Amino acid sequence: MAWANAPIKQALVFNKPLDTHVSRLLIKRLTPAYKAIGVDISIIEFDHKSSLAAANLGELDGQIGRVIGISKEYPNLIASNTPLMYLNLVLLTNKGQCEHCRIQQLSTISHNPSYPFAQKFIAQEKFKGEVISNNNLTSQLHMLRDRTIDGILVLEYLLTHHIDDATLAHFNKRIVSQKPIHHYLHKQHKAILAQLDLQLMQSAEATLEHKTPK
Repeated sequence: MAWANAPIKQALVFNKPLDTHVSRLLIKRLTPAYKAIGVDISIIEFDHKSSLAAANLGELDGQIGRVIGISKEYPNLIASNTPLMYLNLVLLTNKGQCEHCRIQQLSTISHNPSYPFAQKFIAQEKFKGEVISNNNLTSQLHMLRDRTIDGILVLEYLLTHHIDDATLAHFNKRIVSQKPIHHYLHKQHKAILAQLDLQLMQSAEATLEHKTPK
């Protein structure tokens, strides 16, 4: 393949993730690591829903941060060995329903299909009830309070970014799964990723165990 001998690119382009505390931390960690190996990064406005497919096609150079395992569906994307942080999947249920619910105890559950972590968790847990896809978190919370659904699976940082504490006080919140977030590059940039991993492992923030993702 021609990619194997591709020269190191001096500027990489990524889509701008949702502006959250998590995304800002990811960018804060990646920027000096890239600078140390002489690579600039450019973060542009791009449709979030199509960004994975675009990165897989090489229209973007990768993804700032994604949960581990997306290479199965997007085989041209390779993950950093070093996780940047861990992502929490939260189950929301109504107060008084059950404080430590498992999804198997629920009849209906909602999730946002734009974030595959929840969908994979539902499949892993072999949930037998009804699954309702909904891209709007506010709408999901209304459905939960009205008891149209029994629970919501949502990424914790989305709650922090979009929902105030007073609203969350109406619900039980429990972390049901945790996954590491890794940086991804298109495989034509494999040489850059190797250098970047060295920088991430040497950084003062790299306190996590370094495992090669599968």
